Amino acid sequence: MPHLPTDQATPALTTEREQQRVAHLVLGEPRPKPKGANRRKKGKAPAVTLVPGIEERVQLRERWSHKTNGTAETHEHAAAQARREGSLARLVGTGAIDAHQLAAADQIAEAYHSITAEVAVRTANLEPRSSGGGPHSASHAPIAAVIRERAYARWREAVAPHGAMLLAIIVDDMALTTAARDWRLSNRRARSLLVSALDSWKRC
Repeated sequence: MPHLPTDQATPALTTEREQQRVAHLVLGEPRPKPKGANRRKKGKAPAVTLVPGIEERVQLRERWSHKTNGTAETHEHAAAQARREGSLARLVGTGAIDAHQLAAADQIAEAYHSITAEVAVRTANLEPRSSGGGPHSASHAPIAAVIRERAYARWREAVAPHGAMLLAIIVDDMALTTAARDWRLSNRRARSLLVSALDSWKRC
């Protein structure tokens, strides 16, 4: 029986993709220069295009290569957040908080909504619960949710004196100046409390 022809393009592409993945995503090597780029005297040499999936990640890294702190993904997320309206987005735009602090605010808000939603579900469940556990027992709770809940509890305790104001800004999207006025603080003091609270999240 004659052998059917095999397509050699797919294995070659897979090998090239793996080589580029290791070189650019694992080792962090820059985009390769086009052949003959050093001999060009005028004009800009066209960039070497990498395989799909690798090209997009390298573009992202190149887009934020001027930033010395933080990952490209963090800065990209912050830029996307800054393009939308909201008190935290405006604070990023003015430089009052940075990308890491914005990411912390998102995580705090996510934890808050997750916990309050879970409380609502538990409150609505009026069926008796046995001591032997069940679908609502702690052993069945996702580990990530438990860790997030504990981190939020520690953070909430740490910022307890000003927790209500901070949640109004982070969760309810209240303007910093409005929060400062409602809690009878100066704008500078309210901003300082917010920055300290966001920085403390990663330690919880």
